[in-house]
Formats: sequence, structure tokens, C-alpha cells
Amino acid sequence: MTVRYWTCTCPCIIIRVKGVLSLPFRADRLVRLRKEKGLSQEGLARELNVSQSLISYYESGRKQPGYDTLAEMGRLFAVSIDYLMGLTDNPRGTHLNLKNAAGGDEEVSREVRALADIIKDNPGLVQYSREIAQREDLQLMVREARNLKPETVRKLVEVMKLIDDQEQ
Repeated sequence: MTVRYWTCTCPCIIIRVKGVLSLPFRADRLVRLRKEKGLSQEGLARELNVSQSLISYYESGRKQPGYDTLAEMGRLFAVSIDYLMGLTDNPRGTHLNLKNAAGGDEEVSREVRALADIIKDNPGLVQYSREIAQREDLQLMVREARNLKPETVRKLVEVMKLIDDQEQ
């Protein structure tokens, strides 16, 4: 079996796999996302619970992150793994594509149906989502609160109400 090399014109890592064409990790996107978030390599390493040298390897193309690390990067930067892997230029990914790849009919994915049910039961979520999408400060707050325990979020809401009462 011969070794095939995948190459492209974009600045990505070339993965060498015996007899198999494999997906490139877009190291350039990791660098850009890290800098946009204001993180150093050391800071990103802390967030991902890996060493700074491993981040350097990812960014220089010498190593490719595993699935768990990719998933954590996606969570941290609020982008899809598809985006990190260069499968799409949409940071949100391709998983919500309404076209059925097999037949091309308009079959709505499970995720979209589930989301539609949530919105139907909570119509205010649409307005909240629009407001969050328009304000970076709210996006930051939601992103940081995502991993907190429900009790901690309730306490934060109480603190925010107290602050709001004091400002009025």
C-alpha cells in the first residue's frame, strides 16, 4: 500500500495516513480563534487541560488534536468540529443542513425538530436568542455560564438583580 498525501491551497495541516485520505485540521483557524478570544498558547492549554507545547504542535501542524480535544475546542470557541476540520466555512457547521444527503428531499433533522419543539414551548427564547446574537457581552455571559451548575446560575441571577436594583 502506498502513502498518499492530501494537499490543499489553504494553510492547513497535511495528514499522512497509509492508504487512506484523511481530513486536515485547520491550524490557521485555531490560531485565529485563540487570538480572537485573547488567549495565549499557555492560556488555551489551561482551558483545554493540555500542555502549551501540544498547543504549539497543533498550531504549527506537527500534531492533530484528537476528537475529545476537538470537541472541547468547539465548545470553548463556540464553533463546530466541521469548521475546525475545514469541512465548512460556517463556524456553526453543517449538521443542520435541511437537505437529506441521500435523496435531496426536505427532511428536517432530529436536532431541528427538537429545537422547534423547545421554541414552541418557550416562545420567548426566540427574542432572547436574537438579543444575545446582537450583543457580545451577553454572548460572553452565556458562554461562561454554560458549564456552571444550575444552583450557581440561580445565585448569579440573584446577584444581577441586586446590582440592577442598586443602579435604579
